[in-house]
Amino acid sequence: MSIIDLSHDITHQMKVFPADPAVGILRHHYYQNGYFVSQVIFGTHTGTHIDVPVHKIKGGRTVDEEPIDKFLGRAFVLDIPGLQPLEEITPAHLEKFAAKLEGIRAVILRTNWGKHFGMDDFFTSFPGLSEAAVDWLFAHQIRLIGLESPSVNALRHQEIHTLLLEKEILIVESLANVDQIPTQYVQFFAVPLKLKGLDGSPVRAFAITED
Repeated sequence: MSIIDLSHDITHQMKVFPADPAVGILRHHYYQNGYFVSQVIFGTHTGTHIDVPVHKIKGGRTVDEEPIDKFLGRAFVLDIPGLQPLEEITPAHLEKFAAKLEGIRAVILRTNWGKHFGMDDFFTSFPGLSEAAVDWLFAHQIRLIGLESPSVNALRHQEIHTLLLEKEILIVESLANVDQIPTQYVQFFAVPLKLKGLDGSPVRAFAITED
């Protein structure tokens, strides 16, 4: 058994998705009163984070309303290397994995886009899910997906987010170190802060391999 940290560091003024709030990490106390205390200001979709239905669906469930067991579980790693920038994932990429998803409710998509983290194209040119791929995942009972990319589709993120969240498929974006997962099946954890009434949260995502 091994544990793989799937989360990016959150740092002061790190790059964020276009139009998202800036990240600020401020030193509040540095042992003046005996304690080191910081203040952190960031958007709910900073770094490795999870999207819940209200992010796109008015009246949808908020991050605190989702049962905690929806943020973890046995997951299958869908290995889809060789995708081109902006290429869409279709059922043709996924069908070969169908037999391995029996009883599985979570998947991690390994596209190797995580290697672009920190590069200029990370937020603009990533491969993404097509509508047909979302329908395929839903038909195979998937209710939690993990992505190395910062969103679900670079050009059509509005439509694909809506489709996923209407189907109540939760989305973990900007996973790190997915290339280090050595097994097809893992226990996947992406538990958010319990932010009442909000649309998402950074997570400390990790995977535990199965022997």
